Amino acid sequence: MDLWIILTPVLKTLFYVTSLLALGTVIFERHFQHFQTVDNTSFCRDLTIRACKYGMVISAGLLVSVAGNLGGEVWSILDPTIFSIAVYSKGGNAAGLAFFGFALIIVARRYEFSAVPLLLSVGVLLVLTSFIWTGHAQKVGPIAQAVLSLHLVAIAFWLGSFLPLRRMCSSPESENLYKIAERFGTHAIFYICLLLISGLIFAYILIGDLSLLLSTVYGNVFLMKITLVSALLGVGAVNKFRLVPSMKLEPSIGAQRLRKSIQIEMVIALLILSFSGFLTTSTTLPMGG
Repeated sequence: MDLWIILTPVLKTLFYVTSLLALGTVIFERHFQHFQTVDNTSFCRDLTIRACKYGMVISAGLLVSVAGNLGGEVWSILDPTIFSIAVYSKGGNAAGLAFFGFALIIVARRYEFSAVPLLLSVGVLLVLTSFIWTGHAQKVGPIAQAVLSLHLVAIAFWLGSFLPLRRMCSSPESENLYKIAERFGTHAIFYICLLLISGLIFAYILIGDLSLLLSTVYGNVFLMKITLVSALLGVGAVNKFRLVPSMKLEPSIGAQRLRKSIQIEMVIALLILSFSGFLTTSTTLPMGG
C-alpha cells in the first residue's frame, strides 16, 4: 500500500487541529482578554506558541508529502528534482505560507514590541490563506475561497475555546468562568450562524446536486461530517442553555459538568476534522472538480 495514501490525510487532519487551535486561541484572547486571570492569559499565549510549533513541523511534513505523492515512492522525497517541483507546486506554496504564518505568530506571541499586532495579523492571514491556496476551494474559484475563509474563522472561534475553557473549569481561580462562558455563548450565536451559512454555501458550490450526497463517496463522507457537526451543535446548545446557567447557582459542580461536556466536544471535533482531512486529500469533487 502506498504510504502517502495514509500519511497525507493524517498530516492534513493534524494541520487542521494545530491551525484552528492556534487561530482560535488568538480569537478567544481577543474576545475575553478583560475577563481572564493572568495565569489563564499566560496559558493561552503558551498554547498558541505550542500549536504553532507543531504547525510548523506538520507544514514541513505536508511539503514532504507533496514530493512523495509526486514521485509515488517513499524515496521520492530525496530526489532534488521532485522536491524542487513540490516546493513550487500549489501544495508546496500552501505549506510554505502556513509555515511562515506560524513562525510570525510565534514571534508576535513571544516578544513585546511595536510591530506585534501587525506580525500577528499577517501570521493569521498567511495561515488562513494556506487553506484556500490549494484544494477544492481553489479549484472552484474565489467565491468559494472567500466563503471557506469565513467558515474557518467561525470554526476556529469554537474549537480554539475548548482548551482555555476546560482549563478554567479546573482552575481554583474560576471567579470569571461564568462571565466568560456566558459571553462565549452570546458570541457563539454569531459564529455558529456564520459557520452554518458559509458551510451550506460552500457545500452547495462544491456539490451542486443534492442527489450526489447519496451517490458519491464525497457526498457520503460529507453527510457523516454533517451528522457530527449536528451532534456538536447539540452539545453546545446544552452547554449554553443548561450547564452555563447552572454555574451561577452551583459554580464548582457546574464547572465540572462543563469540563466534561467540553471533552465530549473535543472528541467530536477531532472526528469532524478527520473527515475533513479525508475529503480534501482522498476524494474528488462529485462534479469532477
